[in-house]
Amino acid sequence: MLDQVFDADSLYALRAAVAAHGLQAGLSEGRVMDLVMAVHELAANAVLHGAGRGRARIWNTGEALRCEVTDDGPPEAAADPEAGPRGNDAWRIDPDHGLWLVRQVADQTSLQPGPGGTVAMVTVALGPPGGLRPFHLAERGQDSCTVVSVAGELDLRSAGQFTRAVGELARSAPGLRLVLDLSDLTWWDSSGLAALVIAQQQVSGHPGARLVLAGLPGHLAQRLRDAGLDGQFTLARSTAEAIDSFNPNTT
Repeated sequence: MLDQVFDADSLYALRAAVAAHGLQAGLSEGRVMDLVMAVHELAANAVLHGAGRGRARIWNTGEALRCEVTDDGPPEAAADPEAGPRGNDAWRIDPDHGLWLVRQVADQTSLQPGPGGTVAMVTVALGPPGGLRPFHLAERGQDSCTVVSVAGELDLRSAGQFTRAVGELARSAPGLRLVLDLSDLTWWDSSGLAALVIAQQQVSGHPGARLVLAGLPGHLAQRLRDAGLDGQFTLARSTAEAIDSFNPNTT
């Protein structure tokens, strides 16, 4: 889909090209933003740690977009002890910094240093044929708990609606026992993941209120672990298990 060389002065053009190809491939607006951020961070590292330039290529596999960013590496780096570290030592992955963020928004990442430079790859999954299920929230009461079912994709467009709904519940129901039934959640982008974190903060900010995530699909549970955020939430395999967790003495 894309084969483009870049340097420090053309990163803006690369971002525009990646966004255009992401939209053409059918990614949602939020996922396009994630893809652009990931490729930009990889390209910026190629400029910083390589010879000031690099090459970006994107393939559409039908199931995902595979994005490869390479830096040629200065040819004198291997012979020059003052040139500094190469590969993984040069492309550092520190919490809350560029490459760490890339790992949070991409579905798969790899970083392969070599004598000729570093090859970085990210993969972003495409939605199912015919489009994603529309986002939908449904609220019900069950056994002194409030259950909110979340269906579809939690993304840039739906994150605001989601956080407003949770915030209103947290403010209006003292001692809220909130179960988020995520069994029909198909995907999230970085905005959706941030919305879950905000929801947890909204609920925990009220004395006696608790939030449990129920039925999180396996691929999203893995994404949560990869992001290092699973420890911020209470997880349950099902809505029934989540409700039981509020009543530990129930048999």
